[in-house]
Amino acid sequence: MKLIYRYRLFLAPFSLVYFLVTSIRNILYDIKVLKRFKVNATVISVGNITWGGTGKTPAVLFLIKYFSGQNRKVAALIRGYGQDEPGLLSGSAPDVPVIIGKDRVKTACEAVKKCSADIILLDDGFQHRRLKRDLDIVCIDATNPFGNGFLIPAGSLREGLRGLKRADVFLITKTDLIKDQKSIQDLESKLRCINPDALIARSIHEFQDFYRLSDEQLVDVNFLKNKVKETVIFSGIGNPVSFESTVLNLGLMVKKHFIFRDHHCYTCEDLRRINDYCLKNKIGTVITTEKDAVRLQASSIKHLVSNVLVLRIQLKVTENEQGFYNRLSGICSG
Repeated sequence: MKLIYRYRLFLAPFSLVYFLVTSIRNILYDIKVLKRFKVNATVISVGNITWGGTGKTPAVLFLIKYFSGQNRKVAALIRGYGQDEPGLLSGSAPDVPVIIGKDRVKTACEAVKKCSADIILLDDGFQHRRLKRDLDIVCIDATNPFGNGFLIPAGSLREGLRGLKRADVFLITKTDLIKDQKSIQDLESKLRCINPDALIARSIHEFQDFYRLSDEQLVDVNFLKNKVKETVIFSGIGNPVSFESTVLNLGLMVKKHFIFRDHHCYTCEDLRRINDYCLKNKIGTVITTEKDAVRLQASSIKHLVSNVLVLRIQLKVTENEQGFYNRLSGICSG
């Protein structure tokens, strides 16, 4: 504990510099010294206030499904930190163009010109203010809303909490993983104090299904609960604890969780290590996330003799659903 404290103390000056830079940048946008660009389409940003693991990708997929059901031409803009988000979005919504690039104005113009998009979903766009948007949705992880309260690099906050004043919607995710509902109520109260005008909705990452990585065949969860005594899971995502909690809540036993850094690119050695553990402990089922599955190379999978299953989840709005839909329909009809 003392080591962690010293580590944060060492990084605190860098966090202060980061805070000053982001604050000055936001002020320059607020007073219109820095120019913002508007494209001929409805732009919806899905972002967060902390680094990774809040559930942006399931939220983007949710919006893709919603607007596609409204017969709108949707395009998703991805910054492209790793290959998992673009791969997951393309695999889950093959008819929706996914455009990768750091210049959000350029990719938005491309979406309108080349894809005739009238709805642009800006993945991880809350801090990228150069492109004007019609709706700012901020995902707040109920299990870890603001990290340790420090800004990067001493913590996981991407800007000061004052930045939440720009949000139009707070989408609190993973609320089913919180047993103490008072903590969620306290979180909502804090968000209302910061931004009383923003809509607050609750959501969960609902279990959708399991499929085998080898042939993409669905696997019945009841079969797993009845026949599989123990499993090994592995993940390289922003919030591995929530993944493990989801598996446990399905009634499965987790013998060990191999945790890698976010956006980790798996090597043969990584999978050999997992495989050796499974062989030693006579475990025949390994579970990973959809994001991780995108990053697994076919040449690497052969090193796992265990049955590799992929857990697929989907976002479900559980509270203030109608208000959330009203915001979505309102910006499109306005």
